[in-house]
Amino acid sequence: MKFILILACLALFVAHTQAQRRPPVRPPTRPPTRGPPSSCRGAVSANRQACTGGKNEGNSNGRQCPANANREMWWYDSRSRSCKKMSYKGCGGNNNRYCTRKACETKCRRRTE
Repeated sequence: MKFILILACLALFVAHTQAQRRPPVRPPTRPPTRGPPSSCRGAVSANRQACTGGKNEGNSNGRQCPANANREMWWYDSRSRSCKKMSYKGCGGNNNRYCTRKACETKCRRRTE
């Protein structure tokens, strides 16, 4: 009898707990940036961009890093002689990062021919 009473209390507790749960709140999504490179977060100025140095996603250690992060950037891979997608964390990194694949290919084209 005690066992049934304990099971009933447990069932009520679980039902009450589940009824109080709220669905997870998702952050609003932003449309991808389509503007010129000056509006691209994590951009390197054109005169400082380099086609060497390999992939370097930087870090997210500073207070301003998350605001400068960009999940859709490109870097030039000199081994495969192609531009590849990467996610920039917002701080640090090298100058081998571009806001668009076209910008990467335009800057590094002479190395692919």
